[in-house]
Amino acid sequence: MKRLLGVFLVFFGLLLLLRSFQPQFYNYLLPYAQYIKQTFWGVTLLIAGLYILIKNRNARTLLGVVFILYLALYLVTPETSFRWHFSFREAGDVKELGEFQASKIDIENIAAEISIVRVSGDGIKVLSNLPLRINEGDVLEISCSGCPEYRNGKLFIKVGEEADINSLTLRNTVGDVDINIADVTSINIENVIGDFKVSGSFSSLTTANFVGEMEISLERCPDIEIEGYCSQIGIYRGSGEVTLYIPDNIKVAPEIEGSLTSITIDKGFEVGEKTLKLTAKNFVGKIIVE
Repeated sequence: MKRLLGVFLVFFGLLLLLRSFQPQFYNYLLPYAQYIKQTFWGVTLLIAGLYILIKNRNARTLLGVVFILYLALYLVTPETSFRWHFSFREAGDVKELGEFQASKIDIENIAAEISIVRVSGDGIKVLSNLPLRINEGDVLEISCSGCPEYRNGKLFIKVGEEADINSLTLRNTVGDVDINIADVTSINIENVIGDFKVSGSFSSLTTANFVGEMEISLERCPDIEIEGYCSQIGIYRGSGEVTLYIPDNIKVAPEIEGSLTSITIDKGFEVGEKTLKLTAKNFVGKIIVE
């Protein structure tokens, strides 16, 4: 029951986050609002009856997940007589906002298409068409309080090949993200909605409260191992589909806990010279390793 409550809170929180950053999304729910609102007691009683009649534990868990997802939609769906009206400003042309020096990058509270790539040089260039707030120091902090007022927002970060980046963090973002940053010690992704593509070499990648699709390409395992693993990937809470591409001669050590997860690992990754630890906890969806 605690896990089901956790799934409800995560999904409900992500819906509220989506309403904050992309409120026009709720216009898509309006054609179905009548059915979601007016069928509440019928759906509730039907699922409750099936839960009592069915003895299979997995089937009961699935019924619980379906109900909490429906309940979250019921709570955030506008009434049929209510219309959402939003006025957005066009974000405009992308401009360079400056070049910075830092060992860590922290991106937070941004609704935009985000791209992070390696280029020649030793600095970190930030380009965007949004009114970003940038704080420079050991940690380069990039945030945006007014982003929900704009549409077609874009954020491009060009990291110099000579820049030594220890960690990259994305938190509270909505939109598609493409990360191709080569060598970095850790990547942390928290409270995000969108499709992600991540490629490079990293010791750890952690994602929490994620909704969408994620494609992870580990180009090579770092030479330095931590706790006997050349790299560690953790997927905690959320839902979607994760596809992981890893080099040959890498053994995958999966650890799945409290998740309604379908995981497929190619047989070629049962043995290898190095070991990658793959952890999934309280995640609903599919994970493929190939």
